[in-house]
Order: sequence, then structure tokens, then C-alpha cells
Amino acid sequence: MPEFEIRSDQLIGIAMSNDSLLRADGRPDDRMGVDAVERALSLLDALGAVETPLSLKELALKTGLSKATILRLTVSLERFGYVGRSLAGAYQLGPTLWRLGSVFRQNLELEPVIRPAMQALVSLTQESASFWIPRGEERMCLFRQNSPRSARSHVEEGESSPIGKGSGGHIVAYYLGMPTRFSEEICSEGVVATLGDRDPDVASVSAPVLGPNREFVGALTLAGILNRFEAHVPEYKVIVKQAAASITRQLGGEPGSAAIRPGDRTE
Repeated sequence: MPEFEIRSDQLIGIAMSNDSLLRADGRPDDRMGVDAVERALSLLDALGAVETPLSLKELALKTGLSKATILRLTVSLERFGYVGRSLAGAYQLGPTLWRLGSVFRQNLELEPVIRPAMQALVSLTQESASFWIPRGEERMCLFRQNSPRSARSHVEEGESSPIGKGSGGHIVAYYLGMPTRFSEEICSEGVVATLGDRDPDVASVSAPVLGPNREFVGALTLAGILNRFEAHVPEYKVIVKQAAASITRQLGGEPGSAAIRPGDRTE
């Protein structure tokens, strides 16, 4: 997942006049907001509260803003990627919000929650556990707990791997709205196993971890040498799914709920 610099002028510059809000003594009043920014944010709130794009008329009804005001604000919101358009021309949330959400997820206090769950998985199975997050066109191993066995799959924290390869890659692909042959299985079971997919000698089981508001946080993965791991896949699917659900609950998410994917708000 790429790092994105969030500039202070990205929101403050949206349709904002050059006039400062002043206190009685002539100094800027930090306690007051900026009307143009608040109007822009009200548009984002309205778009985020529905599952389908909204027309100009619908946005006006939901926000109480005039159509002319909405048109001016959405020019800047579209320019910075906060708002997009459906094929029919209706307004919807844009890709910048997805990227900012990814940054937010990375900044969550993940390690104190995820690391103990991974250690428990390794202790129980003697296999290696890892936690993968999206990173651009790849996925990155954010946390890793190696198996105590000398024969094990080798991955280091910070290492990147293809999206769509290995069980963790398929989980990441699915929740990013990318094609994967395991879509139905992930949707129905909430866990997936692969045998020799990324590496011919490695098998793995992965389940998604969700945060607040059904946001996809990452993939919890258990991996091991194929000829040792394969016979235990059914039981490993159960315990990995349980571990991912426990992490989800601790992060304020709801296990078993469908995560919001990038295409969920398109027509």
C-alpha cells in the first residue's frame, strides 16, 4: 500500500475564500469553522450515508445546499479525488477517501492486538503466521511470527508479495475489488486455503480482519510446508477464521459482516 501525503490544503483549499475568520481583536478565531469546508464535508457525509450514487437533486435535498453551491464544491472535490461520478453521471465517493482510509488503518494500534493472536496460532499449530496489508499493486507483510520448525515458509516483515497469489493475496484482492477465482468461497466462508499457489512448496490459510464501519484492515495468514500442512487445512481454516474474528472484535469491527469494497457504491 503506497504512502500518501495528506496536505493540509487539500481540504482547506476546497472552494475556500481568502477571508479569515476574525475575533473581536482582529486575530483569527481558531474555534470557528469555515463554511465552505463544512459544506464540502456535508456532501461527503451525504454520499457516505447511502449505498448508491446520488443525483444533483438528491444531494441538494439531503444537504439543504443549493444546486449551484454543490456544483462549485464538487469541482474541487472531484479534482482532489474525494468525489467521483458513476456512469450515469451521479455523484459518489472518490478513490482518495479509500486511500486515506488505508492510511488510517495503518495508523491504528494494530500490533498489540494482532501480534498476540499470531503467537497463539504459531503455538497451537507450529506453523508460521503473518498479517498482510495492501500496498499499491502488491501486498506487504506487516507482522510475522515464524514457526519454531527449521523447515518453514520464509517471509520477513516488510516483504512484498503479489496480490492474487497465495491465500493472503486472494483475500487482499477480493477486498480491494479485484478479480480472484476464490471470490465465492471468500464471500460465503470468510476464509480461504491455497496449496502451492504462490510457492509450489507452501500451503496457507487466510481470513480477513475488519475494522470499524466494515473497513478491510488486512489478511491474517497461517502458512507452512505443503506436504505437512495440507492434511490439516480443514482445522486450520477454523482456527484462522476464529483468530481473525477475535482481532476484528478487538478493533471495533463486526466478525462475519461484509466489508465495504471499492466497487460497493458504484451503479
